Amino acid sequence: MYLKLILIFVIISALGGGYAYHQVTVSNLEAAKAQLEANNRTLKENQVQMEIAVKTAQESLAAAEANAKKSEAAMSALTAKNNQLQREKDNAMKIFKDHNLTRLARAKPGMIEKRMNAKTEQVFRMLENDTKELMDADDATPANGMQSDAQTGVGSGTGDNSTGTTDSNSNGEGTSADLSTAVAAGD
Repeated sequence: MYLKLILIFVIISALGGGYAYHQVTVSNLEAAKAQLEANNRTLKENQVQMEIAVKTAQESLAAAEANAKKSEAAMSALTAKNNQLQREKDNAMKIFKDHNLTRLARAKPGMIEKRMNAKTEQVFRMLENDTKELMDADDATPANGMQSDAQTGVGSGTGDNSTGTTDSNSNGEGTSADLSTAVAAGD
């Protein structure tokens, strides 16, 4: 009888131990499953964020490449303009180097004075026009509520101080062409 009781106790203990082992194992597996699902959600969110970051980086790279191309084009245009201006400067310097302007001015002062005054007036007009454009751009949106210079007439360059002189050079060339023509005719 003790043997039967011990055997029943061992069987009940084995069943209880198995059940406890099963519960612990199942709860550990469920906890691991929950952790894996949470990791899976986090990884999916990170993947979406990484895809957005990659897309943004690609767009930034494309914009940077476009800006580099624009900068390169602008640089080549500026280089070409600089080369053209350098050639014009060299031409003007050659005229001044090749001709004795002091002797020409003494020989024909009226001709030199007329051309110099006309070109000086032309330069002043161009400077006034450029300044007026800048002033008009500044006056487009007055921030302090004060009346702009364009409205008051200050700095507009439209006063009665113009002499009415025009460029005596009808072909539109600069002073250097007038001087070279005058030197060739005077020497």
